[in-house]
Amino acid sequence: MDGLLTYSDKAKKKRIIKKLNQQAIKKFSSLFYNSERANEKKAQEYWKKAEKIGFPEFTNEEWQYTPLNKVLKSNYILEDSNEFHTITADQLNQLTISIDCWKIIFFNGYFISNLSSDNFGPYQIQIMDTLAQVPEPIIDNEIFLYLTKSLAAQPLFIRLKSHNHVKQPLYILNITSGSKYSNYINTSHYYYHIEIGSDCKSQVIEHFVSIDEKPHLTGSRLTVNIGDNSNFTHIKFNVENNRSNHFSHNDILSGKNNQIKSNNIFIGSSLLRHHTSVKLNGINSRIELNSLLLPKNKEIFDTRTYLEHNQPFCKSRQLHKTIAIDESKAIFNGMIKVSPIALKTDGKMTNNNLLFGKKAEINTKPQLEIYADDVQCSHGAIVGNIDDAQLFYLRSRGINVNYAKHIIMVSFTSEIIKSIDNKIVSNQIMYFIHKRLSGI
Repeated sequence: MDGLLTYSDKAKKKRIIKKLNQQAIKKFSSLFYNSERANEKKAQEYWKKAEKIGFPEFTNEEWQYTPLNKVLKSNYILEDSNEFHTITADQLNQLTISIDCWKIIFFNGYFISNLSSDNFGPYQIQIMDTLAQVPEPIIDNEIFLYLTKSLAAQPLFIRLKSHNHVKQPLYILNITSGSKYSNYINTSHYYYHIEIGSDCKSQVIEHFVSIDEKPHLTGSRLTVNIGDNSNFTHIKFNVENNRSNHFSHNDILSGKNNQIKSNNIFIGSSLLRHHTSVKLNGINSRIELNSLLLPKNKEIFDTRTYLEHNQPFCKSRQLHKTIAIDESKAIFNGMIKVSPIALKTDGKMTNNNLLFGKKAEINTKPQLEIYADDVQCSHGAIVGNIDDAQLFYLRSRGINVNYAKHIIMVSFTSEIIKSIDNKIVSNQIMYFIHKRLSGI
């Protein structure tokens, strides 16, 4: 049958990928041992873990839709802290969302104190000398997670003490540039751990941007440990350039009686793979976990969620939406796992997808693992094209066909955008959505 590999072809491809993986490990090994963190014991442990996991083999189903050949063939460089590109005030203003906030600026993995806020109000901010105090990963079989943990130049520890209801968001802007060397690609890694005390209310915004149009590889890692009786909101917004690659892992650990919301918006990057992993470890907590993906041209966006209900009376709602445009590809893989003691769990996961291109592709795999009785859990996925009836209705009102399609696609995204509590941030995201969909 056409398109199927023979045993000989499979064996050959397996050998090629194995060799490529080994070469890539050597490149990143040289990168690590020449980095500023090479002598740090914990960073060494993380690098050994990355070596042990290795890059995915040919038969690894978790990576079957996410090709890494181009990523692994490239040569990478870590920008030195003394080799910062100059950022002008105009550039920073163009890259930054203009909101009243406490601002943390990273550039190529380094904390830039003179561009950040003078103080951080109720937040305690410090660069971690050791990573011993951060929690272990919820999912620990991902090599890019350990690449970031070992290569992050200045991991940041952020603490909000108990009984703080904070009105202003904590805004973390991560700026990445291309390399000044034509035969190398800059790789920058951002890592921060946030401790939220009990009886707190706070909002954290992660914003990822490119300062130029050169290729680069970004790694990011966010861990959040939330105390009891707290309200925590998280927004991640990625608009890196379309020659970049982005690999990220976010972990959320929850105590009891918490209200948590996380929105992840991805617009940009040639190849993007993002994980959100959650453990509801206290009773009576609620989480909303949403995402919006807008891949275009030949971009590939891969998002994955893993949610553990580990205590009774918890509620989770997930809504993940994608518009795949042109020849782009999107992947969604979601898992809800209910432990034997998590009675009265109420979990729902929905994945809605819109294809806008004859060669666009979406692969979705929502999953449930339930080990408890007396629970309500469901998942669902829909993949389809623009509704002809909706298109006909708009055209019958005298609206141009292309603008009618634009209206339908923007409307499709609005449910996610409306769930973002910060109006200025949601307006900025909507601006980029309109820009992304213009000319279609």
